[in-house]
Amino acid sequence: MAAAVNDVAQVLAGHGEPLDLAHRLVGHCAELLSATAVGLLVEDERRELQLLAATPGEVGVVELFQIRSGQGPCLDAYRTGSVVSVATAAELAGRWPAFAQQATAHGIVAVHSVPVHSDGRTIGALNLFRDHEGAYSRVESDVAHAMASFGAVGITQLEHVAEGARVQAQLQEALDSRIVLEQAKGALAQRYRVHPDDAFQRLRARARTERRRLRDVAQEVVDELAQPA
Repeated sequence: MAAAVNDVAQVLAGHGEPLDLAHRLVGHCAELLSATAVGLLVEDERRELQLLAATPGEVGVVELFQIRSGQGPCLDAYRTGSVVSVATAAELAGRWPAFAQQATAHGIVAVHSVPVHSDGRTIGALNLFRDHEGAYSRVESDVAHAMASFGAVGITQLEHVAEGARVQAQLQEALDSRIVLEQAKGALAQRYRVHPDDAFQRLRARARTERRRLRDVAQEVVDELAQPA
């Protein structure tokens, strides 16, 4: 836990990007809480939920399905501002039939969703998925709460240059950056036959080495690989 907090704190100390912070946060949550996958949903400028970051794999598909269908534990956590925890596939099917069908098709049978709060309101949800049934322990739930709170503080700190529109504009930029990042990861993975996670590490390493924004490097890679060989 201490190592995870220290890693995320380095982004804050270096005045880094919300996108980088979010990716580090979901990765550490997956390791700390033995989650099969982790996703982070946050509001965009229209106060509609969007996927900001997710661990490698197909969890992004499940998260986006929730948003499109308007049902699921993560949406309930966001709407109520309270933790939503489901330990079995049967309970998933009983509460959110359409979501359960999509989730189980991707091997997900248990979900623990923690609301992300900032400035007294809920701005998103941190979602932990497992491929085996069983409830999260009190300690695991406390750690998930701590990581969600730390993430909210971090995102707010990185974006907080003024009240109102400027903050939302920067968060929207982070959401838009995710799309470019996914395109760059996919292009690199296909071109060099590497795993998308390895492609992401290459992008982040290049951004650090060149002291540039992750989004700018990703866009450059997309443009470069789009050129005829």
